[in-house]
Amino acid sequence: MWRRAEEFEFHAAYTYDRLSWRSFRDEPWFGAVPTLTAAAAATERIRLGTLVTSVNPRSPITA
Repeated sequence: MWRRAEEFEFHAAYTYDRLSWRSFRDEPWFGAVPTLTAAAAATERIRLGTLVTSVNPRSPITA
């Protein structure tokens, strides 16, 4: 999918992080960072990013 977007000369491609839309509720979900890592390894020019990234689930501070 990422290579195909690059072939069609898309400037950028984004994925979502920790969001839940009704249409995706029963679909497989892949973490944004591993997904973008795989996309970066498979492409050369397309810019990659997340639509939304929440810091809270990754907080290094434990209570």
